[in-house]
Amino acid sequence: MEGRWPAPLGLPLDRLGPDDGTAAGAVLRCPAVRVEDGRDALDLRVEAPDGVPLSTALWRNLGGFPEGAPYRSVGVEPMLGAVFDLAEAGPGDAAVVPSSGELTWRLVLAAERMV
Repeated sequence: MEGRWPAPLGLPLDRLGPDDGTAAGAVLRCPAVRVEDGRDALDLRVEAPDGVPLSTALWRNLGGFPEGAPYRSVGVEPMLGAVFDLAEAGPGDAAVVPSSGELTWRLVLAAERMV
């Protein structure tokens, strides 16, 4: 399913808010994100050779997972590719390892405290 940021399909993902019993994962088709929490900020950027699809996975759990022992969490995960499940990949959605058997990439992190 596709939707527009910040509330794809009506599910707000840009703010955590109170526990509401939901858990969601989304693929943001961008290689870099900035997470802000009050005065603190974390920038994440994944880099790879031209032609490798780059995205960022966002996991948001407000007490909806796992069943029986739910908790609260958020995850921001740079990724090679643009889908969670390779079975759902269309053209250009998956990273392909070249014939050399090696695909190099780099993750750049920067943190700051805003005044």
